[in-house]
Amino acid sequence: MGASNAQTATSTATAAILLSEWIPVIGLIFGGCCSNVFALESLVREVPKCGNLITFGQFAFITLVGLPSHVHLGWVPRLKPRRVPIQRWMVMVTLYFCVSVLNNLALGYNISIPLHIVFRSSGLIANMVCGYFVMNKRYPRMQALSVVMVTIGVVMATLSSVHGTHEHGLMRDSVIGIGLLSLGVVFAALLGLYQEQTYLKYGKHWREGLFYNHMLALPMFLFFYKDIGHQIQALSQSQSVNLGELPLVGALLGENMISVPYLWISLLVNVLSQWACASGVHQMTSMSSSLTLNVVLNLRKLVSLVISVLLFQNPVTPGMMAGCMLVFAGTFAYSKFRPVVAVPKKLE
Repeated sequence: MGASNAQTATSTATAAILLSEWIPVIGLIFGGCCSNVFALESLVREVPKCGNLITFGQFAFITLVGLPSHVHLGWVPRLKPRRVPIQRWMVMVTLYFCVSVLNNLALGYNISIPLHIVFRSSGLIANMVCGYFVMNKRYPRMQALSVVMVTIGVVMATLSSVHGTHEHGLMRDSVIGIGLLSLGVVFAALLGLYQEQTYLKYGKHWREGLFYNHMLALPMFLFFYKDIGHQIQALSQSQSVNLGELPLVGALLGENMISVPYLWISLLVNVLSQWACASGVHQMTSMSSSLTLNVVLNLRKLVSLVISVLLFQNPVTPGMMAGCMLVFAGTFAYSKFRPVVAVPKKLE
């Protein structure tokens, strides 16, 4: 009887510890990522081609937050010792930067938020193709059928979104946007494979990954400095709002009248929520399997899709809805099976 009670107490304590770790992470992912979509749509509706500024703001803020933990701040700042070689981070940074820029740029080319979410949920296609040819993975037949479901769903959602766009300029923009999203999906699949091998070899150091994936990419924004400058001007020309009228902020400012362009507030919300979202995703990567992470992220994307449709009244045709259902159903079916590695290969 005593042994049974001790076992029950141990199980209860273990469950409590797991819940204490998982609940904050789930909160960061769903709270951060979903509010990020809300702020993102507020921005791109007013300034469609502000993707580079959004990406730069996200990368700069996450870098600043991570500086005290990864840099010795003195007269001559220097990096603290790393667990993963800098060369590994450079490869991942390049891929991660390309994915972020391509996804945000696509929103400026007649790509709706619902289609954007569906496309980013279709990474299983590229992941399986890259895994087959690069990692020599072999997949069960049912898993391959799941990817076929996802592929059909993406095609249906894409055709439904483009259908009815008769103007030549809009059609051309849609094709460019779909091309950018497709390229981003391929880069994301390669990033996932390289990240998987890196974590297997060096351990899952998610805080280090979060910092270096953003810090090392900052110099790359020099290629877009003119574009970012124009986007700053566009945001600054938006209608001003009094910060004292905002919830919570008004209580802190009191009677002080401070007005700022409201799109800068949207950008701030987007940057803060992206930090929360990225922290949650990186932390879950170190806590769970890639399949668990995949399921959680696709659940989050489904919630984001619902928010986008309800709050911003984005039109969703029956074809797009059917495509969405196939994408998410195929994703969950995919997670039920594990691929088999016949002859492991290394990504150097």
